Amino acid sequence: MNKKLLSIGLGVLVLVVVLIIIFQANWFGEEPARYPSRDVTIIIPWSAGGMTDTLVRPIASWLSEYFEIPFVVENMPGGGGVVGSLEIEKAETDGYTIGTTSISTLTARYVAPVYPNIENVELIAQVITIPATLTVRADSPWETLEEYIEYAKANPEKIKSANSGIGASAHVYTVIFEEKAGIKSTRVPFPAYAEAITALLGGHVDSTNIPLPDVIPHVQAGDLRLLAIASAERHPDFPDVPTFREKGIDFVMGNYTGFVAPKGFSREQIEVLENAIRKALEDPEINEFLLDAGYQPHFLGAEDFRNSVEAIEAELYHLVNVLGISLVDD
Repeated sequence: MNKKLLSIGLGVLVLVVVLIIIFQANWFGEEPARYPSRDVTIIIPWSAGGMTDTLVRPIASWLSEYFEIPFVVENMPGGGGVVGSLEIEKAETDGYTIGTTSISTLTARYVAPVYPNIENVELIAQVITIPATLTVRADSPWETLEEYIEYAKANPEKIKSANSGIGASAHVYTVIFEEKAGIKSTRVPFPAYAEAITALLGGHVDSTNIPLPDVIPHVQAGDLRLLAIASAERHPDFPDVPTFREKGIDFVMGNYTGFVAPKGFSREQIEVLENAIRKALEDPEINEFLLDAGYQPHFLGAEDFRNSVEAIEAELYHLVNVLGISLVDD
């Protein structure tokens, strides 16, 4: 009996010791390290005051308040986004340096001798899209996308479509849209968006696929009309304007901005940031700011963001290697 009691006593003693160790580890020892626990740097591969800088800074401020940790924006312009994008790729993978990306990261391989590779980063989340459009004058005979396409099919190359230069973004959008719609216009190049829009306003051309933010002021002034927007869903400020996709044309195209991290970032850290960025986009003030700035808030988590980027990569590859379009950086 004494041996049995001794055995029980030793067992109880061991159990007590184990419980004390666990108790101390959880209540008196250090808490498990939380992430992030110190400053996070956000590399923006473009200048301060530019488009990406303007939209990212409010999100960085929101994240700083949310985590109670500074999210510090660091601008690294140069080479049309190449310099900063390469710095993101080379950054430490400890979770404290992230960056931004756009379609320029994908087009750089076709326009720059040294270029970043989207495969060298982890995608965290997309925050906005800057969709292409089909825009005509307000007095245009075409009031719908269907009418425009019907006329273009019956009158090949009669429509004059303005773009921002051969191989530049608006030209790329036009080529992809027209291939998917089975039409062809006479494509008229201009040095930049502003000149192309001026030509449209003046009646020198009939349409353009220039992205939404650049045509919004003229649409709101009643001088231009949107026939369709190349986004995945309707724009909150233009709920009556259809997307191309809902009209049967799989044309979701334009620029975008999202957050990325250097390859090797832990999956757990990506999920923490992805969830926080999603919450930031749900904040009414952030949402309103982005809409007022002319952007379409459009959150995509890491997996969906990757799928979207891969689809755009495929479009660009087809454009260059099948259609023979030489891209330029605009």
